Amino acid sequence: MTAPVTTPFVAKSRDRVVHSVGVAIAAAIFLIDLSQPLGNAIGMLYILVIVLGLWTPWPSYPMAAALAATALVIVDLAIGWTANVPSSVFVNGPLLVLVFTSTAVLVARFKRLEQREFSNMQQLEDLKRALDAAAIVATTDVTGRITYVNDKFCEISQYGRSELIGQDHRIINSQLHSKEFIRDLWRTIASGRVWHGEIRNRAKDGHYYWVDTTIVPFLDKRGKPYQYIAIRADITARKEAEERLMQQASLARVGQLAAVVAHEVKNPLAGVKGAVQVLMSRRRPDDPEVQVMRDIVGRIDALNELIGDLLVFARPRAPRLRRLELRPLLEEAVATLRRDPLAAKLAIDIVGQDVVVDADAELIRATVLNLLINAAQAIDGAGGITLSLSQQAAAAVLEIRDNGPGIPRDMRERIFEPFVTTKARGGGLGLPIARRTAELHGGSLTLVSPPGPGTVMRLTLPLRPPPPTVSVPASADVGTHVERAGMAQE
Repeated sequence: MTAPVTTPFVAKSRDRVVHSVGVAIAAAIFLIDLSQPLGNAIGMLYILVIVLGLWTPWPSYPMAAALAATALVIVDLAIGWTANVPSSVFVNGPLLVLVFTSTAVLVARFKRLEQREFSNMQQLEDLKRALDAAAIVATTDVTGRITYVNDKFCEISQYGRSELIGQDHRIINSQLHSKEFIRDLWRTIASGRVWHGEIRNRAKDGHYYWVDTTIVPFLDKRGKPYQYIAIRADITARKEAEERLMQQASLARVGQLAAVVAHEVKNPLAGVKGAVQVLMSRRRPDDPEVQVMRDIVGRIDALNELIGDLLVFARPRAPRLRRLELRPLLEEAVATLRRDPLAAKLAIDIVGQDVVVDADAELIRATVLNLLINAAQAIDGAGGITLSLSQQAAAAVLEIRDNGPGIPRDMRERIFEPFVTTKARGGGLGLPIARRTAELHGGSLTLVSPPGPGTVMRLTLPLRPPPPTVSVPASADVGTHVERAGMAQE
């Protein structure tokens, strides 16, 4: 409960009212006391005047009222004094003074306690207001049910307060952290200790955000938690900056490797391939060694493809933007995928209305085909793929969903790193190239892990990309990469 705030004007007005009422009551009691015989103890009613001190901010009022009441009792005795004064007067008079003094002391003490409590409540309210302004705050009961969220929690999660109260934090679970991670969190706070760590959450619209989290248990007299408060700070920008630094470091390594490989390996491979093909031409078609030579040529082609991926990833060209209808492009990519025997029997659906963007058709087609091939390989040619196209704000969003087994949890954060793959074969550059293509367009490529089986890759492209802030070499040729995008591996 918030303590009432009293302004100086209100306090002064209330003080005048209390004093006026006190004077009126005291005068009425005095007149009644005069009209009654001595010894009736009518002066005991002066206690009402002293008790009014509970409603006045003047700290000395109770004692001043007690002194005034004592004076009025003495005046009444002096006026009504006769030779036949009852003996009770000599008992009631001192008793009244004692009662007045005791009442004044009690009222003054109660006011001090009330002021101290008000001050503590005001401090708590100030601390709460400062905390709410600076952090994302939520409280839960011991079962994890949310009992309070502040405005910042609602703002970053995009859920309303009524949608969150009574739920647990699974409502914003991003499915990134392992069950062991969550169990360790609960073991820590259930034992009465403070837990601190970084957590990735999922907002209502599906985007992810990172929070630096501290969970503090409130303990009862037995040392058992009866409530938890979670104080969070948004660190999404920092995590994105760290990821960009990691990508830049990876790019630097890949660039160095690509330069060495292109110079030291690509040209000798071309010579070896030519020599093997010459030897093949000198053999009879039924010669058993011809098949061995064909295998050698196939391995050389695979190495050339990997080198091509390295060059594309390390030295991408700037996108050549033009108005592009995405749905026809998706249909072309699906038709290309159908030529692969692996995808001949797949159920592939395109849903959603067409969206027009400014993009490089060649690069986007290669990216979509790469993602489709990955989905087809994930379900091993038996299952379904859904391409969902929509426009959200000023961006086109394409989600490619398969019903396969999904990506292992321990690989989800690494699949966009160069040379990381979940397949037995492949160089691990398909997804990094696809993400870099999206970023060159001012968009993004993210992995969405649905609650059930399957995988969702979300490609976001702005309708009109912003001007590039980093120059991109235009000399790198991606034609070869586009033609064989179907061979890209995660």
